[in-house]
Amino acid sequence: MMKTPRERILINAYLVFFLVHDMQIGLGIVGVQRVIFVEARQDAWIAVLLSGLWIHLVVFIICQTLKQTEHDNIFSLHTFVYGRVLGWIANGAVVVYFLMVYTSLLLGYAEIMSTWMYPDFPLWSGALVLLLLTVYALYGGGLRLVAGASFLTFFMTIWIVFVFFQPLKYAEWIHLLPIWEATPKQMANGVLKTAYTMLGFEVLYIIYPFVKEKERVHRYAQFGVLLTTFFVAVVTVIAIVFFSPKQFDGTIWASLSMVKIAKLPFFERCEYLLIPLLILVILPNLLMSMWAMTRGGKELFRVKQKYLLFVFAFLSYVVAIIFEKRATINEFIDQVGYYGFGLSFVYPFILYVLVRIKKWAKGSAK
Repeated sequence: MMKTPRERILINAYLVFFLVHDMQIGLGIVGVQRVIFVEARQDAWIAVLLSGLWIHLVVFIICQTLKQTEHDNIFSLHTFVYGRVLGWIANGAVVVYFLMVYTSLLLGYAEIMSTWMYPDFPLWSGALVLLLLTVYALYGGGLRLVAGASFLTFFMTIWIVFVFFQPLKYAEWIHLLPIWEATPKQMANGVLKTAYTMLGFEVLYIIYPFVKEKERVHRYAQFGVLLTTFFVAVVTVIAIVFFSPKQFDGTIWASLSMVKIAKLPFFERCEYLLIPLLILVILPNLLMSMWAMTRGGKELFRVKQKYLLFVFAFLSYVVAIIFEKRATINEFIDQVGYYGFGLSFVYPFILYVLVRIKKWAKGSAK
């Protein structure tokens, strides 16, 4: 069982809404529309809604799992269910997952910067800037800092949503028809492709012990998922009606391509404003992923998080500079999505059943 965190490092339950939502809305929102459209075509927005419904169910299962025993985080749950050795291995897999998520964010943003704004900007330098920003923010800080960053960046970037509505004046709503034409296999593939963008809610397994009003965690987490699902579905619909199917198939970053036509009174090229602002969008992702990584490392190695911060930052950077070509970066991000799908969309149900069985077995033995 994990020691009860000190009062001064706890966060209020309402901040779970911002942590979950901001962790879900990351770089994936820049190009997820095309990825889903390739699989489900004009029914891509339905795939997003189905994915959202599934996540609502998963969040419910996660919260129910955490409430069942005194083990209120995934690391102690693994030790409880699998034992010391296998539990250590399972916890290591969780840490590796967050390492992959963090590295994919470094690669994704550095690639966007080099493609859209600075063609001669080397990928390693872009990754290094984000890495240093993460280390500077987290050293001496903790979950309260991450929660505060999520809260602030949410309100600093929420206005971007309205920029996405400008392309609607060129909308061809006929592109949404016919509805439900995708086969069950295509729809399932569409749901799978949403995984990378909709990931993030699994942090509930780690932040739960640090929330003051635990009875409200489930409610605020569901609100966060609901807003994410709504936003991703809306931008997907806008992209479908804005692009022709042929254009959409060849558009890698649909969101950035759409805002190219948007004009603000004080700024003509909106994409040049949006790309730097993406740092604010992904900052909570970077901080939360690194914090979760170091938290898991502390459980594994019994070393303070501030020391592990440098170790995992170095590992992330080494992995990031291995990738140079877009094809390999995309392949890595796809692997993160598949890994995340298994860990976040499927595994919570397995863990819930195992915890129930273990709890029943311990009760019967008494």
